[in-house]
Amino acid sequence: MFNKIYDEILKIIKNNYLFIIFFFIGFAIANIKLPIYINAPGGISDVSEKIEIKDYTIDKNTFHMAYVYEFQATIPTLIYSYFNNNWDLIKKEEVIYENETKEETEFRNKMLLNEANQTAIIVSFNKANKEVNVKNKRFFVTYIDKMAKTDLKIKDEILKINNQEIRELEDIKEISKNFVAGEEITIQVKRDDEILERKATIIEIEEQLVIGILISVDQEIETNPEVNFNFKKSESGPSGGFMISLALYDALTGGNLGNGKKIAGTGTIDIYGNVGEIGGAKYKLKGAVKDKVDIFFVPAGENYNEVMEVKKEKNYDITVVPIKTLDDAIEYLKNL
Repeated sequence: MFNKIYDEILKIIKNNYLFIIFFFIGFAIANIKLPIYINAPGGISDVSEKIEIKDYTIDKNTFHMAYVYEFQATIPTLIYSYFNNNWDLIKKEEVIYENETKEETEFRNKMLLNEANQTAIIVSFNKANKEVNVKNKRFFVTYIDKMAKTDLKIKDEILKINNQEIRELEDIKEISKNFVAGEEITIQVKRDDEILERKATIIEIEEQLVIGILISVDQEIETNPEVNFNFKKSESGPSGGFMISLALYDALTGGNLGNGKKIAGTGTIDIYGNVGEIGGAKYKLKGAVKDKVDIFFVPAGENYNEVMEVKKEKNYDITVVPIKTLDDAIEYLKNL
């Protein structure tokens, strides 16, 4: 019985071997990743599924983070993009910088997500007059400009600059006031549990004297009530900071801001409650419209202008609200 089945399989393969070969060749070619990325309308993510607050509840289906769908192109998706005006092609260098690896890019984006979440906690808890304490700050290199002259690496934890201990970001800003172009400085770092002395030469970028690196802060935060995040491994970046702040504040103050509306938005948040601009605003708007959002918050300025241009062009039935601060959004919702 087995031999008969085996013979039949061999017969099928022999009679169709050219088709089988070309099928697998075509399949392999169709799945080759090209050095091009595609940005497409994404969707929204319910903040209530991302955050847990002890003894408090974030209203479900009320506050949402908007996101962009970004993926590396293949030959079929590249061809399709020319017939879909909602898809845009972007160069690989705009996603992964030429002087860093994919893993380093992912590390930076994860650090930015973590930093945004921590900042959102501090801002919302302070505004709601809830207990929040920050300690054990750590400073990591998350980007090195291609013009930088240094042997630092992404993931290095900065401990000292010119023998001065770094405890706050302001310490670095204070030290940088004395920089001189061409000056070589010493930076003590922790790399893979080893303490190292690294060097950097001060350079001028856009009329500022800098090392040419981006530093992200990782800090231990204690709150009452306790907050926990539930983000997926695939989720990263700082653009959800504003909506997390808004949802946290609403939950901590009684949960009355939603007014039965489906709300989405995007924007970074800083320690002072300022909302910063982000990339891909128009794709986030399209995703919000697809998911039937009522109110869409967007950073004032270029992001707002970009979104309004698409809204008018597509005649979208959605309320777009420009904001500069967390307070702007809170006041808008209070006055609905």
